[in-house]
Amino acid sequence: MKVNKEEVVGMYAAIERYINLDHDREWKIWEDRIAHIENAAKKISGVKTNVTVPPIANHTPTLNIGWDPDEIKISREEFQERLRQGNPSIEVVSGSENSINITAFMMEPGQEIIVAARIAEELTKASA
Repeated sequence: MKVNKEEVVGMYAAIERYINLDHDREWKIWEDRIAHIENAAKKISGVKTNVTVPPIANHTPTLNIGWDPDEIKISREEFQERLRQGNPSIEVVSGSENSINITAFMMEPGQEIIVAARIAEELTKASA
C-alpha cells in the first residue's frame, strides 16, 4: 500500500488540530445549539423534546423532537420532506413514528437559529 506525502501531511494536520482542540468548549457549543432548537420546538403545543447522547455512534448531544399526532397533523416523512424542500434545505434524522432527531456537531455558527425557525414554522403550520 502506498501513501503519498500529501496524505501523510493531511493526516498529521488533522491529528494536530484534534489534539489541540478545546473539546469541553466544543461540547458546550453543541449543547447550546441543541438547546436553542429545543426551546423553539417545545413552545409549540403537542411537542415534546428529549436530549440524549448515544453511547457509541455520533457520540454528541442529540435532540429528539416528538409530537402528538392529534395536535400536529403531519407524518414524520412529510415533516422531513418539508424541511428538505424548504429554503434552506434542512436534513434531519428519522426518529420514531412521530419524531425526528437532530445533531448539531456539523452546524456552522448561526445555523441553529435557521434550523430552529424552520422546525417551529413547519410544526406550527401542521398544528390542528
